[in-house]
Amino acid sequence: MNKKGLAVVFSLIAVVTAGLAAAGGMVESEEKATPSFTGEYSVAPDGRIAYIMESSGTQTLYVKERGAERSGIYTAEESKKLWSPVFNENGDVSAVETSGYPEGGPGEQEFQLAHSDIVTASAEGGKVETVLQARGLITGLVKDPVHERWIVNGIHLSTQGEPETGFKPLQSGLYTLKPDGAFEEIRSFDAYSPGSLSVSEDGEEILMILPDDYKNATPESMFESVQRIYEMNIAEPGQLTPVPLKNNDVPVSEVVQLEKENKLLVQTIMNYGEEDPLFQYDMVTFDRASGEKGERLSINESVQHTQLNQGESSMYYIKEKDRETQKQRFELFRYHLESGKEEKIELTPQSS
Repeated sequence: MNKKGLAVVFSLIAVVTAGLAAAGGMVESEEKATPSFTGEYSVAPDGRIAYIMESSGTQTLYVKERGAERSGIYTAEESKKLWSPVFNENGDVSAVETSGYPEGGPGEQEFQLAHSDIVTASAEGGKVETVLQARGLITGLVKDPVHERWIVNGIHLSTQGEPETGFKPLQSGLYTLKPDGAFEEIRSFDAYSPGSLSVSEDGEEILMILPDDYKNATPESMFESVQRIYEMNIAEPGQLTPVPLKNNDVPVSEVVQLEKENKLLVQTIMNYGEEDPLFQYDMVTFDRASGEKGERLSINESVQHTQLNQGESSMYYIKEKDRETQKQRFELFRYHLESGKEEKIELTPQSS
């Protein structure tokens, strides 16, 4: 082939390559622009759902009514994240707005340099109030069902002055926050941050999950520690009481309490200790009084952010999809505890 022919071939290759690159960029751009559910949600006593969607890097808090109607009530600042939405007594919604988890691996992250606020938005939209401004990372927000306050979970939180730069060993804390901004520490934890928090119906106890070496964690103990369920009295936080689960030495990752039946719903690993390289997760009932294990719910998948409705007839949870594509995608489900039926809940942004 002569030089002119080669030039034509290379020109065609360049055009095709550029076209493919442009098409790929368009697909990626469309994916970023398409609103997606972030996995953060909350269910109100009347059945409304608060949830967070992201589009083109911007996150918005929505409220879905019991029917099909839904509306956006608050949009985060550019580059900020929204999570842990909760409904308040008057129907307004509060949420964490934060700069997010700091960059770096273990032993490098400077959590104290993060910015975290708690904002409250009216359910109709328009009115927004900042209840708390803090340095550090607020990881969770839970509404006290009785008292006019929230329970705040965070890492290296401070409302006093500018933090120092540089790595600091992880220290987390639980706090109470009142609508007037009064912010008070309940207790702190070294090395760990508690998970799967819930407050009892009387507003007196917090249920949580922590590794069993939380009192005196070392690099060696952290490698061998097992996630356990603990209960703490908010007024007397010095002592955590382990919740006994009879004949169960398996790590747990989610817990909700069925107070009317005096039971727990616990996510655990069904084939723990076996040779199967893939863990099989499920939710299992445990009796609070005896610690005896009850029935499996046969969800047969790992779930996150479990929450009961007010009547304790249904449990909500998140499933993470498309893990093999390295693109996080979340879906919300409702599980009817009596029938065992699972129902997917469609979450979309408001109609234009």
